[in-house]
Amino acid sequence: MPLLAFAYVAFIGLGLPDPLPGTLWPVLRLDYGQPVAALGALLLAVSAGTMVASILSGRAIAAFGTGGVLAASVGLTALAALGAALAPPWWALVALALLSGLGAGAVDAAMNVFAAARFQPRHLNWMHACWGIGATLSPAVATGLLAAGTSWRAVYLTIGAMLAALSLAFVLSRARWGGPEPAAGPRLPALAVLRDPMARRQIAAFFVYCGVEAGTGQWLATILVDARGAGPAAAGAATALFWAALALGRIGLGFVVDRMGPDRMLRWAVLVAALASAGFAFAPAGLDLVAVGLLAVALAPLYPTLMARTPARLGAAAATHAVGFQVAAATLGAGLLPALLGLAPIAWVPVLLAGLALALAWLVRRIAD
Repeated sequence: MPLLAFAYVAFIGLGLPDPLPGTLWPVLRLDYGQPVAALGALLLAVSAGTMVASILSGRAIAAFGTGGVLAASVGLTALAALGAALAPPWWALVALALLSGLGAGAVDAAMNVFAAARFQPRHLNWMHACWGIGATLSPAVATGLLAAGTSWRAVYLTIGAMLAALSLAFVLSRARWGGPEPAAGPRLPALAVLRDPMARRQIAAFFVYCGVEAGTGQWLATILVDARGAGPAAAGAATALFWAALALGRIGLGFVVDRMGPDRMLRWAVLVAALASAGFAFAPAGLDLVAVGLLAVALAPLYPTLMARTPARLGAAAATHAVGFQVAAATLGAGLLPALLGLAPIAWVPVLLAGLALALAWLVRRIAD
């Protein structure tokens, strides 16, 4: 299989385990006798593991090579899913969630480092769209198995088997991933990367970007139902529209990003995102949903294109650590900022999201100008 096609498959695999805790929680929590809020323990464990692995990914890649990190990290996610299929005690399930996060953070950083150094921005957009395919496939598998009368344990077993097969593929192909770096010279130490103002801007941009993306996706249904009087079905459809538009935007804009130029794409996309987020906050009923779809399309190229430009913007010597820090910041932003938004009155959340989108526009303009 060509390495580029393998990378697409790898990003599909990267998306497989992410939705499982939330998708399976309504049935899983009954078996464990846990309250609804206990899902937070699983999500916190995954986020903590992802952040730690992302921060340490630069050292891991230097020590074991990209191929070794990919094989081991996907193996960890497979082990975590297969362990969950055994229905261990609650504390062990939380520990397995931490293990899953460690694997996910390492493979996310390693794949982005590899792809940013070797492939054009359009391919990173399509790779991140493949993550969305994996994140869509996993709940579909879960829904189908549960509807067939199987246990949630069978879902973890199935996803774990898929991940184990992917890990084996990485083991067999590790020499192809772990070749020489595209640019000669030593890597910069992690602290030296953090001293670079441009690196700090990029890290901040990933933090804010994922806060806007996750905050909109997580709170959209609640905003529409509790603050704007929509029904649950319509709110669910709007949420599906947001995530579908995000994935389709990455596919579609991937065809034009190289022709348009990645920095020009970033400048225009972030401007449209700020305007669309303001539209969602202040537009009348009906038009606010148009703004949501436009916001998703505008957000779509930001993460992969910023990631693709990291080696060129910061230098190959800084890229490995920088990508790890960016993935860690993205994880923190996706977890922390939506949680903080939940402390505000629900009617204010769209306004706060618009403020975050404006801050993101300021950061990205400083990076891409």
